[in-house]
Amino acid sequence: MNTNQLSLILNVVLLFAVAVLYYLHFSSPSPSSPSISTSNSSVPAGQQVVYINTDSLLMNYDMVDDLQKDLDARRTNAEKQLVIKQRQLQQEAESFQKRFSAGLMTEIEAKNTQTTLLQKEQTLRLEEQNLAAGLMETERKLNAQWLDSAINYLKEYNKSKNYQIIMGYQKGGQILLANDKLEITNEIIKGLNDRYKSAKSQTANEQPKK
Repeated sequence: MNTNQLSLILNVVLLFAVAVLYYLHFSSPSPSSPSISTSNSSVPAGQQVVYINTDSLLMNYDMVDDLQKDLDARRTNAEKQLVIKQRQLQQEAESFQKRFSAGLMTEIEAKNTQTTLLQKEQTLRLEEQNLAAGLMETERKLNAQWLDSAINYLKEYNKSKNYQIIMGYQKGGQILLANDKLEITNEIIKGLNDRYKSAKSQTANEQPKK
């Protein structure tokens, strides 16, 4: 084993550490926050088709905000755990390099340590991939959770409105232009948040006091 091999091991560890941090930092981009539409919430009587600005819904529905905070907390915790393990592996690699350079290890000990370090690097890489996949699955479930909540609310809401279609509009989507008078975003967001706050308050009251 020569110095080039030792440097290669250390570089692999360092490059992997940078890759982990890069992924975790950029895997959750923060969208700009559109304000709630100020369009006329008075929809003409007998109107059969209305629409909701889904960008505004995402940014202003309190449930989505809470779910996003939960996802961010999970991502932050995963990042911390990976950084700790990455630093430990880096320290082991640096210690190995110093000991070998100082002639404190036999050739067999050096080869065994090299193999162990590479195995740990591979294990950490697999763990990072599993955590990333787990976060993606969690995000999918959380998205399904708020969407189911919104759809269930719309079903109740529409019992008294009798709209034939409630469409979702977002900038850059298939609907390029729509009459502002057909938008019900504000009304839906208010109804969703009122219901969500009530549900949260009820849950808090039902929890046993410590």
